[in-house]
Amino acid sequence: MPDPIELTSIPLPFDSPYVIKTGRIQGRVPYPYLLRNDDFKIGLPPEITIEEITKELIKDLEKKQEASLRKERTISKCPECDASIYIKLGPNGSFYIQHGVKEKGVRQEKCIYKNMIGPIFDDEDPDSLTPEKALERFSLSAKNPRHIVSENGWDYMTAVGPYGGYSMKQRNRQVFDIEELKKLKKNEIFELIEEQKYKRILEILNNENKKIPKSATKEKIINLIAEVFEIVEKTIKKLSKDELVELSKLLEIVLYRGRFRMKAEDATKDNLINKIVTEKKNKPLESPRDALTIKPNEILSLFGDSKESDVIDLDKV
Repeated sequence: MPDPIELTSIPLPFDSPYVIKTGRIQGRVPYPYLLRNDDFKIGLPPEITIEEITKELIKDLEKKQEASLRKERTISKCPECDASIYIKLGPNGSFYIQHGVKEKGVRQEKCIYKNMIGPIFDDEDPDSLTPEKALERFSLSAKNPRHIVSENGWDYMTAVGPYGGYSMKQRNRQVFDIEELKKLKKNEIFELIEEQKYKRILEILNNENKKIPKSATKEKIINLIAEVFEIVEKTIKKLSKDELVELSKLLEIVLYRGRFRMKAEDATKDNLINKIVTEKKNKPLESPRDALTIKPNEILSLFGDSKESDVIDLDKV
């Protein structure tokens, strides 16, 4: 059987203690690196070719990598637990902040920052980062995005990921837009919910026996629809993979792996549950640093949502 290590290693066309490793692939973009025979690693740009790698280039990259590694350090102890907060050098040559260290067989203490990482921007010196700023950066991780504002049931947030800074708006997924239902007449509402698509959704949600009286007021009918078609996480978690796939298609949910769309059948069960329960929309930011500075009116404008009097700015509460 072929050795997987050899399959992911490419020898250089000259004598060298290094080999090229294929590295990870994100969004179909490879991130190769050089691996020395003592496990010393040097990140390479995705677009580099093997012909461009010379002894002189390696010597130059070694000096830069060694200088960068000297910037790795412990910033401080976490204020919430006994773990340390570190500045680490990533495989692509950029720095990041890390909470604690994962060790096999060692149970980590519970903490709101457990296993989080945060960005260090390309235009700043890691040596200048303070403990206070480090904690602030944990609010830009995908697991703990920075909350900017809430409006009309949507939460607006920012984070920094592998492809840069981005904003997002999310809410508990709804089968129907209540505001759109209010624009319809009573008979139009019943025609809509009696479509086969929505009958099947009720069956999957195990609510097909719940009746909505036609004699009720329009307001009462809409409230009952919201209740009957409510997507409850506890219920969704009990569904089979096949039911989750079908429900995601009925709800017209678009699934992605990295930057590319994928079939619902190829998604994991956990991914399907998360996408069904939570409706989320993303918009890229011009600069990763914008994730720290964007204001409520700016993020609303980015999504084309007008700011109304009921906007809640959580930073001012």
